[in-house]
Amino acid sequence: MTRSRTVVVTGGASGIGEAVVRRFTALGDEVIVLDRRKPGSPVHFVETDLNDCSSIDTAVDALDRPADVLCNVAGVSGASPVPLILGVNFFGLRHLTDRLVPRMNEGGAVVSVASTAGWYWRDHLAEVTRLIEMPDFRSGVDTGAALLRDGKDAYARSKEALIVWTSLAAQRYRGHVRLNTVSPGAVETPLLPSFYASMGHAELDPLTELAGGRNGRPEEIAAVVEFLASAQATWVNGTDVVADAGAEMAFALRQNSAA
Repeated sequence: MTRSRTVVVTGGASGIGEAVVRRFTALGDEVIVLDRRKPGSPVHFVETDLNDCSSIDTAVDALDRPADVLCNVAGVSGASPVPLILGVNFFGLRHLTDRLVPRMNEGGAVVSVASTAGWYWRDHLAEVTRLIEMPDFRSGVDTGAALLRDGKDAYARSKEALIVWTSLAAQRYRGHVRLNTVSPGAVETPLLPSFYASMGHAELDPLTELAGGRNGRPEEIAAVVEFLASAQATWVNGTDVVADAGAEMAFALRQNSAA
């Protein structure tokens, strides 16, 4: 009989995080939610602010068992203040992962939710590398806030930094746990209106059209998260899996053809 795993999920109170919690709970896993809000589902909950390293440290120290899976799902949109975007979407996530991974069981997995907004990380690699090279949360947020005054750009860089950092960290932690990212397109969650507010319909609507005329559903992204955390994905490491019905690739090819 396969033993149940201990799965830590950030942002598990709503949206994609809530769907991830349901997915692992249905498998019989023990789920621990780190969030500012208590989830509606009956799982273990540790109140955590991912924009506060002391809160993250307290949450990690409160865990009474090694984790098998960490799902970094919590995030904020580009409509939020730039320091908050950088703190929650990347530097807080990085701090939590680096604190928790050494305590995880060997053979475990970390799956972080990035975004197709991070698609063009290669075009911004110098800026992204500068963020990644910041040694701690405070210096990272301060440096990023000085570089990025616009919330939309800060959101994109935070997701680009997450994708690139995950690939690097996958090599550092290789042999202990695997690390991958999932990059969804637009998904029907309570956060979606704020994405339209920060990015605009002119940018998002063509991608929705290329995705078949609809946005993604949280459970569709949760299914990819579950796969990457499973024993069926043991040869997948340091990779970003795009889950957007092919829209971003189709858009990029269309732009290239027009040029």
